[in-house]
Amino acid sequence: MKDPQPVEIEQAEVERLIEQAQQGQLDAAAQKRIVPLLRTLIWLQHALLETRISLSKLRKMLFGKRTEKPARKPQDPPAGSDEEGTGSTEAPHNDGDPAKPPADGADTPADIPSQTPTDEPSSSGSRSQTPRSGGHGRLGVADYPAAEHIFCAHDELQSGDRCPTCDNGAVYRMEPLVRLRFTGQALGLATVYDLERLRCATCDALFVAHMPPEVDRETYAVSLKVNLAVAHYHLGLPFKRIESFQRMLGMPLPDATQWELVEQVADGAYPVYEYSKRLGAQQSLVYQDDTGARLLSLIQENQADPPPERKGMYTTVLRFEGEHSICLYFTGRRHAGENLDAILALRDPSLPPIQWMSDGLAANTPKQHKDQTLDISCLVHGRRQFVDIDEFFPSECTRVVDAIAEIYKHEAHCKEQQLTPAQRLTYHQVNSGPVMTELKTWMAQQIKDKRVEPNSRLGGAFDYLLGRWEALTRFLEVPGAPLDNNAAERALKMILRYRKNSLFYKNEHGAYVGDVLTSLIETCRLAGINPLEYLSALMDNRSAVFADPSAWLPWNYRKTLDEGSAASPLGHPPPILGQLDALGVAIPQ
Repeated sequence: MKDPQPVEIEQAEVERLIEQAQQGQLDAAAQKRIVPLLRTLIWLQHALLETRISLSKLRKMLFGKRTEKPARKPQDPPAGSDEEGTGSTEAPHNDGDPAKPPADGADTPADIPSQTPTDEPSSSGSRSQTPRSGGHGRLGVADYPAAEHIFCAHDELQSGDRCPTCDNGAVYRMEPLVRLRFTGQALGLATVYDLERLRCATCDALFVAHMPPEVDRETYAVSLKVNLAVAHYHLGLPFKRIESFQRMLGMPLPDATQWELVEQVADGAYPVYEYSKRLGAQQSLVYQDDTGARLLSLIQENQADPPPERKGMYTTVLRFEGEHSICLYFTGRRHAGENLDAILALRDPSLPPIQWMSDGLAANTPKQHKDQTLDISCLVHGRRQFVDIDEFFPSECTRVVDAIAEIYKHEAHCKEQQLTPAQRLTYHQVNSGPVMTELKTWMAQQIKDKRVEPNSRLGGAFDYLLGRWEALTRFLEVPGAPLDNNAAERALKMILRYRKNSLFYKNEHGAYVGDVLTSLIETCRLAGINPLEYLSALMDNRSAVFADPSAWLPWNYRKTLDEGSAASPLGHPPPILGQLDALGVAIPQ
């Protein structure tokens, strides 16, 4: 049976149709309106009998996809505001940063004709004769720091030569005119070297030509290995998809070979990952979240008789903020709270409690080192409780959502003015404190006056905020305390993308390799470091990395290279599982 299309209909219209049906006054328009409703009812009965549909799918089928944007119109901006739209009631969500506006020289909109020259401006043309270029799009040349710069000198003139147009003045050098050119290539490029062989006709001696000196002696270059690692674990491209792509281009690269090459990258990088755990434990703030994971070996264990005590599989993200940003991923049977406990065991006892931001789930709470944390709850999660029921309780939800939006307006001001943590705290105490106090008083009064049913969804949303009020308002007490857990939510998108495309890990060793590379790639992104260059440096200097991982972190590895402390030519320490015992790490094969 074909799934029905979403039908939007209000209760008042349903009552009107029922009344018309009872009176036998259904016109053609009313009958046309009823037909899809009846088909939806038949489909719903059929689907429920077969138990082949989840509640989330049912909601999407009947009502379409949900959005956190309220349906009400935004209020008019207050008098004296700088511009319209600054009083938006929407709080930030987890979709990341907005699109970057066009830079100077960007392409003109489609409805405005642009005058793009078909060739370079003539060197002898006057300023009025030189048409203005349409630019290169939304990004300027400064947005391409890794691009190769090639200077093109004028083929006829030099600075100081007499002008060939007026024959009076002398030409002088200006800022170069910038032009960008892009090329494409496969992830892996193969080159075949046919080495000439000569044999003596008398003694049968064999003479073989040498490879060019600039060619790497390894069959697979380091650049290919790190390319595959970033493509697989950051872009989420499955090995099978990469294999198909390479085969189409005439340079096949089997998926099994890709795994072996990616594993070699992790072999040279995991000491930094293990050291980052200890370094992250000393930071002042951690964002935490987790999501489900799939490991084929653990799924097989779940089907054993008797089954294991715990069947769940999770990927936890811990994003540490302090002097540097560190993002770590952990995949296995442990909950997020247990993974955080393992990290906090490495924390210096003399340090103050770490600020711990999470969504408040019991599974995310560290049990063994709770005294080393200062719990902070997420305002966005609290806000979402009201967004989901806005259509049922519009006035109450509007008041809560608008109050939280006011807090985010103040937070935006703090970021715009680049306030220090102490200045931000004072600003929020003066401007956001009264808003939160008024909101708490109003919610408590609503419950006291029995205007809200405690067991209703609105009562549950009130209870969510009031029960976590102290943790939700840490930003009014602690310098630097964040408002929400969006940083961890964004970090999880990398794992969700990988899971959606590659579906699963084969075993715990494969999951560990993924955790190592995903963690280092995301930490590089946070530090503004090119992960391809960084992972290549780790592989080229493996012996030095194993000797001192602290010198090979994303933010200091270049300094280590400049100081000449890199190990000489490619070292060959034992593979990844052979070194785990030396680092005190135990993972199953």
